[in-house]
Amino acid sequence: MRPRDRPGRGRWRRAGAEMIAGMPHSGAADLPAWPFIVPFAGYILWWLVGIGDMVWPIMAVVMLAIMVFRRGLRFPHGWSIWAFFLLWATISIIECDTIGRVIGALYRLAMLLAATVFAFYAYNARRTITLRAYGQTMTWFLLSTALGGFLAMVAPELQISTPLSYVLPGALKSNSFIHDFVYRSTTQWDETSWIRTDPRPSAPFVYANTWGNVFSLIFPIVLAYAALLWGERSGRRWPVTILAVVSLVPAAATQNRGMLAGLAIIVVWVGVQQARAGHVRQVLAGAGLAVLAIAAWVVSPMGRSLFSRVEESTSTEDRLINYLETVNEVWSSPLLGFGAPRPSASSWLPSLGTQGQFWTVLFSYGIVGAALFVGTFIAAAVYAWRCKDAFGAVFGGVAAATLVESFYYGMTTGMMISLVAIALMVRQRETGEIARPAPLVSTSDRRGSSRWRVSRSRRDS
Repeated sequence: MRPRDRPGRGRWRRAGAEMIAGMPHSGAADLPAWPFIVPFAGYILWWLVGIGDMVWPIMAVVMLAIMVFRRGLRFPHGWSIWAFFLLWATISIIECDTIGRVIGALYRLAMLLAATVFAFYAYNARRTITLRAYGQTMTWFLLSTALGGFLAMVAPELQISTPLSYVLPGALKSNSFIHDFVYRSTTQWDETSWIRTDPRPSAPFVYANTWGNVFSLIFPIVLAYAALLWGERSGRRWPVTILAVVSLVPAAATQNRGMLAGLAIIVVWVGVQQARAGHVRQVLAGAGLAVLAIAAWVVSPMGRSLFSRVEESTSTEDRLINYLETVNEVWSSPLLGFGAPRPSASSWLPSLGTQGQFWTVLFSYGIVGAALFVGTFIAAAVYAWRCKDAFGAVFGGVAAATLVESFYYGMTTGMMISLVAIALMVRQRETGEIARPAPLVSTSDRRGSSRWRVSRSRRDS
C-alpha cells in the first residue's frame, strides 16, 4: 500500500488543520486574538531578543495561515485605494538599480503588507478582537514603550548585544541595517556631535522619532480605553491611568516636536467630535486641563531642553533641502519612482526618499504611489467624520495624524497602528459596534464586578 493510501492519513491532516485554525470549522469572527496581541504586548521582548520589527511580518504569516481555514472573510469597504497602492509599490521595485536597494525595497513592502494583514485580521475578528480587547492590547504596547523610554533615561549609553547577535554570521552583522537590529542602543545620541543635545530615548525602537510617532498614536487609544474603565468603575482603571500619566515622562524626554503635533491633531479631532455628540462641558474641561498641562511642560526642564534643541539644531533646514531635492529628482521618474531611496547629491544630507513616510513613498513609488497613499488616509478621515463615540473619534484622529506625521516621520512601526485603527473604524461604521460600560444594575459576574457590554447593531452593508 502506498503511503498516501494509508488509513487515517486524512484524519491526521484534518486534525492538523483544525489545530492551526484554533477552532475547527469556525468563521472569521472567531479568529483567535493571540496572533494579534502577542507582537504588540510583548514588543520590548522582541526588541531585546533582536527580532524587533521583523515580528510584524512573522506574525502576519501566522495570521495568513490561520485565515486559510476560515470562512466568511471580508475585505473592509473602501480599501480599494490601498490595494492599488500596494500593487503600485510592488511594480515600482523594478526601478531599483542594485541588489541592496532591491532588498531594502522588499523589506519596506513586507512591512506594508504585514500592516495590511494585521488590519484585515482585526477587521474580521469581530468577536475576539473587540474594541475592549484592542484597548487592552494598546495598553500593553504603551507599557513596552514606556519601559523602554525609562530604561533609556536611566542608562542612556547602554548598548545591548541581543541573543541574535551571537547567532548571525559576521558578514550579515556588518550590514548597518542588520547591525541596528542585533545591537541595541537605548538612546539616539551622538556625544561627538558639535551641537550639544541631551540623549533622546529611542528604546524599544531604533530611532527616537519612531518612539514619538508610536506614542502619539497609541496614547489617545489608551486614554479612550481608560475612560471606558472609569465608566465601568473597573479595578483596572487605576493601573491603566497611572501608566498613561507616567508614560508622559519619557515622552517629554524624547523632545519630539512631531509627536506633539500629532497629539494636538488627535486632541482637536476628538474634541470636535465629542462636541458634535453633545459633550460640550467635558470638552471644555478637557481643554482647560490640556492648557494647564502644556503650561507646566513649557516651564519644566524638559520643555526648556526642547526649545534649546530647536534653537541649536539645523535639522529643519536640512530636511527642507532634502525634500526639495527629492521633488526635483522625482520628475525624472514620475510614474514608478526609483523603487527605493538613493544617496543625496550633498554628502552631508540623508538619502533622498527618507525623513518621512510620504517622501519615501513619493521617491520610491512615484507620483501615482504618493497620490494613492495620501488618498487612503484622506478617505479614512472623511469616512470617520460620522464616528462620534470615544474610540471612533480617536480612530478618525489617528487617520488625520498619520496623514500629517507621514511628512516628517518614517512610519514602519506606526503604520501597524494606523491601518488597524482605520480598519476597526470601518468595522464600527458597518456594524454599529460601540464599546461602553454597562449600567450599574443588580446582575454581576462571578467576581462581583459589573459586566462590560459591547452593543452591536448589525445592518447589511
